[in-house]
Amino acid sequence: MDLNRSEALYERAKRVIPGGIPGIRAPENYVRGDYPILLASGAGGRITDVDGNEFVDLLLGYGPIILGHGETKVDAAAAERAREGFCLNLPEPIMIELAEKLVTLVPSAERVLFFKTGSDATTAAVRVARAHTGKSLILRCGYHGWHDWCLEQDPGVPVISPEEVVPFPYNDLDRLASLLKQHSGRVAGIIITPIGHEFDRQIDPPGEGYLAGVRKLADEHNAVLIFDEVRSGFRVHIGGAQALYGVTPDLTALGKALANGYPLTALTGRASIMEASRSTFISSTYFGNGMDMAAALQTLEHLEHSRVLEHIAQLGTDLQREMQGMVEAFGLPVTVSPYPQMPFLHFDADLSQDQDRNRNRFYGALAREGVFAHPRHHGFLCWRHSAADMERVLEACRKACQSI
Repeated sequence: MDLNRSEALYERAKRVIPGGIPGIRAPENYVRGDYPILLASGAGGRITDVDGNEFVDLLLGYGPIILGHGETKVDAAAAERAREGFCLNLPEPIMIELAEKLVTLVPSAERVLFFKTGSDATTAAVRVARAHTGKSLILRCGYHGWHDWCLEQDPGVPVISPEEVVPFPYNDLDRLASLLKQHSGRVAGIIITPIGHEFDRQIDPPGEGYLAGVRKLADEHNAVLIFDEVRSGFRVHIGGAQALYGVTPDLTALGKALANGYPLTALTGRASIMEASRSTFISSTYFGNGMDMAAALQTLEHLEHSRVLEHIAQLGTDLQREMQGMVEAFGLPVTVSPYPQMPFLHFDADLSQDQDRNRNRFYGALAREGVFAHPRHHGFLCWRHSAADMERVLEACRKACQSI
């Protein structure tokens, strides 16, 4: 696979950008020499790099693309709003329309605030919980973004006092109960990803009764329950994991699939708790941009009326079944994602160094065969993925299995 232009542009980038490409998209997070470094375009369920190599896209911008790249009606709605002006001094009426739509779709939503990133929405949720309760301690479980309060031990990140934020493990009600007892009367909120999706780990469904148990403990300790549904919202169910599992939080952070790639997120929740946002400072220069909200409304229209999620679930179920059969036939020590909407073949890094090498060989082979999946991050499917795309994925997987 020709990656010459990708490599040349990367060298150019390193002269003006720290590391060339920052964060999770840096080349070291993939397999150097097998993956492109820069992409040129996307159409439907495929992407093309700067050297002209085409891939079936199983990462979809890390999740925002729920319909497909370059979705005509979504882009047209955004463009029409942009022609009218979209970064104005005051919000546009479309903000009200979108908030009303979210209230009809998401069980926890009675009031809505808009933001640009998932980190914005989860940080606002924490602030609202503290403002509402008058308490400061947050118990957290899962990945909630890159702000200081939800990171640990990274250079440049201050040591977070245990009086402010305390992590707890997923699917462990006893540990959560113990922390709530230990910090009795001081917990403002519990923030959790209702579906466990830690980096470099297989996706973890909630155990039977787990989410209901978290809800009960939050009520018993007068703590605000926050679901971080930035990834699961509008993907596992149009109402999110809370609708899928029948457990309603007090606040919900939403993002990614909300606007099919346009930068828009939301914090929704019970009216009585969201009212606390008026007593603290929450703001953003771009939160009211109508262009992104027009894209979100059109995206939600598709999700409601075009059987998008049914299509994704069916494609994913078929892919999941074939992948499981392949893994068993080749005797590979990997696990298959339990969620068909989020495919992932996970190589358990704890087993041996061979697993690390095998993972890189496997995912490098996928990339060379024209499938873009992340070696350590679960994938996604979109509405525009076709049966032919899935056949290409399966054929690439067979060759990748043979390679190890």
